Amino acid sequence: MLDSLITSKTRIKLLLKFFSHQANASYLRSLAEEFEESTNSVRIELGKLYEAGLIVSHQKGQKVLYRPNIQNPIYGELCGIVSKHMGFDQLIERVLGKVGDLNSAYVVGDYAKGLDKGT
Repeated sequence: MLDSLITSKTRIKLLLKFFSHQANASYLRSLAEEFEESTNSVRIELGKLYEAGLIVSHQKGQKVLYRPNIQNPIYGELCGIVSKHMGFDQLIERVLGKVGDLNSAYVVGDYAKGLDKGT
């Protein structure tokens, strides 16, 4: 779905990373390693998302930490789009229908990392 709307695969990976969970934050090099992309391509896409106000950054020592801008007016909508793309909405409804009364649930693996690898 997103890949037909957004042509940059790196930008899609960043959107999935940052808008699958508001606590997701990362550095340039760790994003490049995680996505198996060059630091330059990740840097360019981070710059575009930053200019659009979708992510924020702050200096932490020698590194710059990037995280989603939860103050952005479309933050909630982007989270909803990412959730639908990753299938969270359908997964949660299916699991809750089978489990019944649930006190807590945990997301682990690729989805917890904000990656959509189909697992």
